[in-house]
Amino acid sequence: MQVQPEKIERRIELVGTLEGRQEVTVASEVSARVAAVHADLGDRVQRGQVLVELNPIELQISVDRQRAALAQVLAQLGLEKESDPMPDPARTSMVRKAAAELADAKANYERVQALVAKNVLSKQVADTAEARYRAAEANYSAALETVRNLEAQVQNMRAQLALAEKKVADCTIRAPFAGSIARRLVEVGQYVKEQTPVMTIVSTNPLKLKAGVPERWFPFVAPGARVDVRVEAYDDVFTGRVERVSQAVDAQSRTFAIEALVDNSAGRLRPGLFATATLFTSKVDTVLRVPADAVISFYGVQKVYAVENGEIREVVVKLGDRTGDRIEVTEGLAPGTWIAVSELSRIRQGMRVQVKKES
Repeated sequence: MQVQPEKIERRIELVGTLEGRQEVTVASEVSARVAAVHADLGDRVQRGQVLVELNPIELQISVDRQRAALAQVLAQLGLEKESDPMPDPARTSMVRKAAAELADAKANYERVQALVAKNVLSKQVADTAEARYRAAEANYSAALETVRNLEAQVQNMRAQLALAEKKVADCTIRAPFAGSIARRLVEVGQYVKEQTPVMTIVSTNPLKLKAGVPERWFPFVAPGARVDVRVEAYDDVFTGRVERVSQAVDAQSRTFAIEALVDNSAGRLRPGLFATATLFTSKVDTVLRVPADAVISFYGVQKVYAVENGEIREVVVKLGDRTGDRIEVTEGLAPGTWIAVSELSRIRQGMRVQVKKES
């Protein structure tokens, strides 16, 4: 065959581990006793599916107590429902009563002053009327402050009630996303405290391949690059795409990290599997390639039989990457060189040959 230049897309062989795209250990947000467990090791669960139920009796009592205290304060403001908006303080019965008493005391004080001016009443009566008027003003201001304080108490109690209701809802522990149960950590009857782990969930489709790429390939790897993944359990090739590329190089390993998403809709792969991968880069080179069977290895030296002026000549070559049954020659051959690809055992240095080109 005549060796001719050809363009090839550079590929990198990598090793890595398959992981779930999401993995989380779900913990209890409240302290209570486990009433029921609805999922176990290996079960597939959907987002929002109930995993564990805790006994909510004590927490429900707290809700009832908060609701009763809130109802008591609402009644003082003339409200019936927990969701009723806060009234205008001036419209509450407490403030209206104080306002009426203030208006009466003011009118009485003004009448007394008029009569004192005419010397009908004594100064002592005027002082008494004025004191009553000033007390009514103070009572009115106190009534407004009391209503505002009650409104603040309502806001605080509503928040406490919402928190108590949330704790009751937290007794039902649900899956945060669709996946598979990797570990079950509680049993029925067990008392769990806040932040006690109950289940570990891992997403299984797609899976994430994490691997390190030599630093010299940094300019040629970008999100979206194709990745062919293989695991020991199957002969099949699983296709993925690079999702993330680290912008930093590890100073010790001189590699940068990539994450590729691998389709697992058939559920054949498992998180934790060791994988080998072929990463297709954006680097395209013009190279010379020959059949791997055309290369002779002798004591660590690689040679090919070239035809020069009708005579066989041994040519020492340096080899590069191998793809399938073809291997790259980086040094030793020039484009257009004719080489022998068969009958190598019968060929010797200096043998005369005739190249016949097929029509």
